Formats: sequence, structure tokens, C-alpha cells
Amino acid sequence: MDSDSEVEGILQGSRNQERPPSSYGSMKSDEEEEDENITEAQRSFGKSELHTFTTYTGVQLNRNVSPETVFTEITHQQSVSKHPQVGTFVTERCAEEEEKRDESSPIQVDSPEPPPSVEPEDESQEEGDDEQQPGKLHPEFDLPYIFKSMQSCLTSLVGPELHLFKRYLCGRHPSFTMTDLEESDTLDIVDKMLERFGKLQGLRVAIRMLESMKKPEQAQELEKKCKRAVIQYELKCDLIRRHNCIFEGVPRAGQHIYLKYVYVEPQISTQGYGGVNPLHEVWSDPPNPPQVASPDSMIGGNNIFRLRSMNGSPVRCVLTTGVPGIGNSVAVQKFMLDWAEDRANFDIQFVFPFPFREMQSLRERNIVEKKDISMLELLQTYHNETRSMDFLEQPDCKVLFVMDGIDIYQGNLDFKNTPVVTDIEAVIPLDSLLVNLIRGSLLPHALLWLTGRRAATNQIPPEYIHRVTEIQGYSDEQKDDYLTMRYSDKSLAAKIIRHTKSSPTIYTLCHIPFCCWMVAMVYERGFRNQDDYGNEPPKITSFFIHYMIIQNNRKLEKYHGQNPNSQKWTEMDKMFMLTLGRLALKLLDNNRSVFYEEDLNEHSLLVREVAWCSGLCTELPRTNAKDKRVFCFTHLSFLEFMAAHYVWLTFRLEERNVLDQSYRVSKLFKEHSLVDMYRKAVDRYLSAPVGQYDLFLRFLCGLSMTLNDGLLRGMLFPHNAPPLKGLEDVARLLTKRKVSAGPERQHNLSECLRELETSED
Repeated sequence: MDSDSEVEGILQGSRNQERPPSSYGSMKSDEEEEDENITEAQRSFGKSELHTFTTYTGVQLNRNVSPETVFTEITHQQSVSKHPQVGTFVTERCAEEEEKRDESSPIQVDSPEPPPSVEPEDESQEEGDDEQQPGKLHPEFDLPYIFKSMQSCLTSLVGPELHLFKRYLCGRHPSFTMTDLEESDTLDIVDKMLERFGKLQGLRVAIRMLESMKKPEQAQELEKKCKRAVIQYELKCDLIRRHNCIFEGVPRAGQHIYLKYVYVEPQISTQGYGGVNPLHEVWSDPPNPPQVASPDSMIGGNNIFRLRSMNGSPVRCVLTTGVPGIGNSVAVQKFMLDWAEDRANFDIQFVFPFPFREMQSLRERNIVEKKDISMLELLQTYHNETRSMDFLEQPDCKVLFVMDGIDIYQGNLDFKNTPVVTDIEAVIPLDSLLVNLIRGSLLPHALLWLTGRRAATNQIPPEYIHRVTEIQGYSDEQKDDYLTMRYSDKSLAAKIIRHTKSSPTIYTLCHIPFCCWMVAMVYERGFRNQDDYGNEPPKITSFFIHYMIIQNNRKLEKYHGQNPNSQKWTEMDKMFMLTLGRLALKLLDNNRSVFYEEDLNEHSLLVREVAWCSGLCTELPRTNAKDKRVFCFTHLSFLEFMAAHYVWLTFRLEERNVLDQSYRVSKLFKEHSLVDMYRKAVDRYLSAPVGQYDLFLRFLCGLSMTLNDGLLRGMLFPHNAPPLKGLEDVARLLTKRKVSAGPERQHNLSECLRELETSED
């Protein structure tokens, strides 16, 4: 068995063992590969083409014995399976997937002319809902147009040339044999190519065959006639190659996975209340509870551009927000992949991603090089297949620009003073280009999808946003679906779900997909490596410490440009954590869960650092633009954790007890011990209403646990810092107070004792 066959056999073995495609293509040029394939085709008819198109064939052509040709246009939804063929690699030309398709009633015709096209319908939507129906396809993407164009160009091939075309076709595609094609005329060849490849790939194969035969005039004529279809094919191949795989959570080299194996579509609402989950494990009546979107406001991710603006007109610009980790970028990636694989939004001709991360990199380069750029140049820089796209400004060119992560972009988007520019060839600064694109001055017929954290999206004037959607995250059922579909071992998945549900706080946080990924990674490792793992509910403190560390590392990478492999926390990071924790403790003491700009100013905190970059806070929407800006933590439990973290870290660094009202007294007159700090914390907990300080005390106990203390070494205090002393006294204090406490307090004090125990979770 040769090596390629062996690899293919391994890939077909198991879904979970499938390895995603490499980001690197062949080192050979297209011309070299073309020549080799031609030579091979002349030798043998059995070699298969290396690059074919991964999509769901949208055309089924059934032939009778008579010369009449039968055409059927199948809607894409009828044939799309949930899990496409396993083991297929996607390269620059993408790999073809063979799908079993339902037989549909063919349209009989009495001539070789193809019938009028049947528009694909979105079966996921109810009939009669005009808002949800896709628009019409452009005529150049219709089956009859492509069929006639291919037939017209191939008609010029007669005799030996047509025979050579058949040989090349058989040499590259094993589904064709010379026996099948020997008696076929031009019409029958086009018929079979469109049946087996679909419209776009069949067209591309025909052009490649003509180029291989040294027929550049016919190839150029066909490409010119079907220019939009050819560009769309190239764009879809590129999007599939780039977005077929995903790095979950924290990206690590070699750990990308197919998106289809882990993606569960989150709830997306047209009501924007902030996306903060109000559920809390202990606090039955938390302060300032956030509003929750109603179930009837939820829409599918692929239907965002089926919405209407408030005046009933079609939307041009849609803004999608959500709390940090809610999955904005992954939802965008899935949308583009579904379009590229012909699953949805068939009426959109072109989808061009312009992530703000790449726009920020381009802006930094342009500043160094003192260079401006035009819209056309920007498009060709990131999407080379648009080099011949001379119809971009035409009203019938339905194009979508997807701009993800506006919070990453650090340029000045000045909508008030930026001059209006309408020429796509005008060379202007990148900031001005983006402003004019969002305004609609550039390409007014183009659709625009913006995503980002709410605090960052406020810089866009509301008159340019036609609809706002908000990702709400996972429902309880979707949490279970995500944790189940990740593993082929369903018993392991069931253990992880059961273990997660045993901690109400962690299970609540799993509405955030990023937290769901953390749970999957940590608990999978625990169950695989420890026989007795999962006998007790998970401890919550270590989970929150890891979340805080990851969010700060992501801040350093995304907003401060640090290499993820060489990140280092600075004194500024430590001071930010302490200051944010001090604000959290003040809110907790005052029984508040929201804060305002004056609170940030009082603590010398910047809105950008807190609401954009920290990953721990978010901005809530305002009813009126003149209202004060309102902020909160992404969940109330994060407020409680940061408050406890501030108390503990201050004692760790300065041996100062901030819970003691006399903490300002000099250490010459007053010494603080660890047990004194916990005594003050327990007194505050017992004197407050049930729920106010429950998780705060639990976090405070967990932070002193030896393993958790070690997680923060080298980040917030030195590696060689002395260990904490007096943990036994703290345990005795908690045990004593538990005996004398009421029944409503005893369970939480037991959890505090468990958090204090040294055991790995």
C-alpha cells in the first residue's frame, strides 16, 4: 500500500481521528502542476485530479436513452447532510464530497435547451414569511445561462480537439471514462459535467481543460461570459480553506479542529439588553438584575440579512454584539462557511471578510510606510480573485463585507469630520475608507456586517446601523449538545455534563461558549487521568482564576500586540487587577451590580481598559443616547470573584487587611494575620443578607488554597514569595462558625471549607 492510500485509509477510520487540513498548499506553481497533469492524462485515463470542489452539488441531470435531456434543479437544503464526508481534505481548489440525493420530479423538455431555473428556497423558514425568504439569484448564476455558455464555447471543439478534451477530462476525474464519453457530443459532455460537478465547479473545470489544451481564446471567452460565477467559485474555495477549521479557546499550534464537529449555534436575539445572564447560585434577588431577551426574538444566524429595518426596508448594515467569549467571531466564521458551501444565503453573490484585526495590522504598516489605500486596492490585497471584478459598483452586484471585532481597531473613526468619498479608486487613509464604507458613501449597494463589544460599537452613529442583534449564548440544552458532540465516547461526555451540573455556578457560566470550552478541556483531562475524579462537585475558585488569567492574556495579545508565546504581565496589569477588584468590593458592599463612568473616574480606570479590553466587564445598552453609560461585570459571580481577589491579593502583597476598618493604621501599631482577615470576612458574611457575600467568602477561601496560590505566582507576585501561613487556623475558624451558624449558612460554610482543602480539580 502506498503512503497516500495509507493516509486516506486512516482518515476514513474515525471522525474524531480526522486531522484538519494544513494551512500550507503545494510548493509547486499552478503552471507546473498543470503541465504534470496534462502529461499524466496523456499516459493514462485513471489518474484523479488533485483539487476538486467541496460543496453540495446543486444540479442533478437525468438522461434518458433518447437525445432529450432532462434537467432538475435541486434545492440545497434537500440534500445537505448534517455531517459531510469524513476524511476529505480541502486545499486551494477544495475537495469534492459525494452526497446521496433524493430523487425529485424532473422537468421534461423536448429540446436540448435547458429549462428556466428554479430558485432555491430556504426550507428552514415558514412559507409566507416574506421577511425570511432569500432574494433572487443573479441571471449569470442560473443553470441555463452557465449551460448555454459552456455549450457555446465547447461547440468550437470538433473531431480530434473534442476527443482530446474527453481524454483530459477522464485523466483528471476518475468518475469519467472514455467508454462513457466516446459517443458523447458537446451537449452530453456539458450535461454530465454539470451533473457531477455542479454549476461552479463544472464551469471551472471546463476553463481549466481549455487552458490545458492550449485554447486560451475559448477559455477566456468562457471566463468572460461567466465572470461572476468564476470569481464566486474562487472566493468560495478560499473561504472554505480558511474557515473550515477553528482554534477553540486558546489557540495552540496543531490543535485546530473541523468547525462542523464542535459548532452549536448560539441563541441570537434582535433584542439588545446586554446579554448578561441574571441567574445566580445563591443570590435569589440580586441587585439591578439585567433584562433577558424573549424567546420570540431569537433568529437563526444565517437569517441576519433577512431582517427588516424598523421602517420595513431591507437592512444594509447589521451590528452584532455580545459579552466577551460569547462567540461573535465563530458565528461569523460559520456564516461565511455556510455561504461558501451553498447552505444558505444563495442570493448573496460575494462575501468578503475584512476582520478588524487585519485592518489594524494594515493601519500600522501604512503609518510606518506613510501610505494610503483605495477601496479597490484593499479588496484586491486581501482577495486576489477580485482582480478582474469590474462590476463591483453595479446595483445588481450583491456583496457582503464582514467586519469582525471592531474593538480591536485602534484608529480614529471620525464620522463627523471625515470627508465624503464615493470613488472606490480614490486613495485615502484607511480610517477614512472604513468610515465611508460604514456610512454607505462607498459601495452604497453593499451589505455590511459589523461585530464587536458594545462599548466599542458606540463610536458608530446609530443612523448608520439598520439593525442590532445580540448573541445570548447557549441554552441549557445547547450546553449539553456542545459537550456531547465533542466526544465519540458518549460515556465520557455524560460524565463531564453530570460533573458540570453539580456546580450551579459553573453550569450557569457555560452559557458563554468560551466557558463551555474551558469546562470540556479541564474536566476531560481530569476524567482521563484520575480514576476517582468527579466524586465531588468541582471547586469554583480555580475555574475563575484560569478565566481571569486567560482573559488578561488575550487582552495583551489582541490590544497590546504581545506575542502569545512570550507574554509577560507587567506592574500595570497587577495595578489594573487591584483597582478593578477595589471597585468590585465597593459595589458588593453597596449592594450594587452596575457602575457608571464616575465610578471609573473615581478609581482612575479607563472605559476602554474596563469595558473593551478586560474581558470581565461589558457595557449595557442605553434607552436614550443622552442617558449615562452603564457598565457591569459579564456575570455577577465575576464581580464577587474580583472583590475577593482584591482582598486576598492586597493581603498577599502588603499584609494589609482591607476588610478591617482600621487598616490605615501603621503596621507599627497593628499586625494582621491571615486568620484575622478571614475572621473579618466571616463576620461580614454572617451579618449581611443571605446571598450577598456567599460566593465572595467561598472565593476568598479558595484563593488561599496552595494549588490556586501557585497559579498566580510569577504573574501577580514573585515565584519565590513565601507560602501563606495559618491555613489550619482558618479551617478551625470556619468549622467553629459553621456549628453555630443557621441552616441557611451551613451549606455555604461547608463549601468554603472544601475550597480551602488542598486537592486538584
